[in-house]
Amino acid sequence: MEDMHRILEAAAAAGELPIALAVIIHVEGSSYKKEGAAMLLMANGERIGTLTAGCLEEDLAIRAKAVHAEGKSSAVQYDLSSEDDLSWGQGAGCNGKITILLEPVGKRLRQQLLFLKEKLDKGKAVVRIIRLTDSLESNGDLYIAEDGTQLGSGHIPFTLQAGWKEGPLLLKEAEDFFFVHPIFPAPRLYVFGAGEDARPLVSLAARTGFKVFLVDWRPALCSPENFPEAAECVVGSPEMALDGLTFTKRDYAVIMTHQFEKDRMILARMKDAPLSYIGVLGPARRTERLLGGRTAPETVHSPAGLPIGAKGPEEIAVSIVGEMIRKLRGRP
Repeated sequence: MEDMHRILEAAAAAGELPIALAVIIHVEGSSYKKEGAAMLLMANGERIGTLTAGCLEEDLAIRAKAVHAEGKSSAVQYDLSSEDDLSWGQGAGCNGKITILLEPVGKRLRQQLLFLKEKLDKGKAVVRIIRLTDSLESNGDLYIAEDGTQLGSGHIPFTLQAGWKEGPLLLKEAEDFFFVHPIFPAPRLYVFGAGEDARPLVSLAARTGFKVFLVDWRPALCSPENFPEAAECVVGSPEMALDGLTFTKRDYAVIMTHQFEKDRMILARMKDAPLSYIGVLGPARRTERLLGGRTAPETVHSPAGLPIGAKGPEEIAVSIVGEMIRKLRGRP
């Protein structure tokens, strides 16, 4: 699961336990994580999310307590590029300059995090724009959801309020800096078919950040007991399920009912929908038959999965999730 989604789950459940939110706002050179990576620091010492390969988390934990006590945000820059400085984890993937914004988690920020979680849970992306002074202290921020609703304070230039395609990045506007941070819902994966081979796929996909919906007509198979990591188990015919679904470009699907007519119907209904990925289990020749000899759209991948010579349900799950992640990250 993406760190931000884990952070929001923790913030919603923790009451007053979180003390600070750490966000990377600028990177020069190489780093373990890039701009937008976040970590929630808890009062009991727990940390949700990662920023580096352990290079500076201990120092951040100390600074977080001070930020929380003062009730004031603070930016700190770590220079991990010096060959003489071995204290910051040289050789652990930390070789650049990293600027991190530490914000105390008080009533206002927690309310904003809950707003962010609510929107993401509804499938709406949110862009957060943080206004920063020359010394990179927070001076207001604004959350703008994809549905047009807003939360926050401080004047944000209108030109930055359409920041969906921009960030995460740090910009200079007039006398201030602005950190533009688009945050997207977890990608949804629809798995059609609750056979034994679906178990490792659902489990691995859920653990790598996909919100998994399992669809099958057999209640004895399609259940939370069999698929505890699925966000929802939808029992009913594929036709019924598809009638109630609206797909977006952030959605993924894998067709694996192992019944030709059901697979054919599902693929016929989905092939022209605006999904990012449709994986069809089985050889390409079978998929050609499912399509009635018609050319498959670019979104249809058959056989599903990267060509790594996978054998067995677990390896096939790895190949399919790997292919979906490649698509998610925009890799060719």
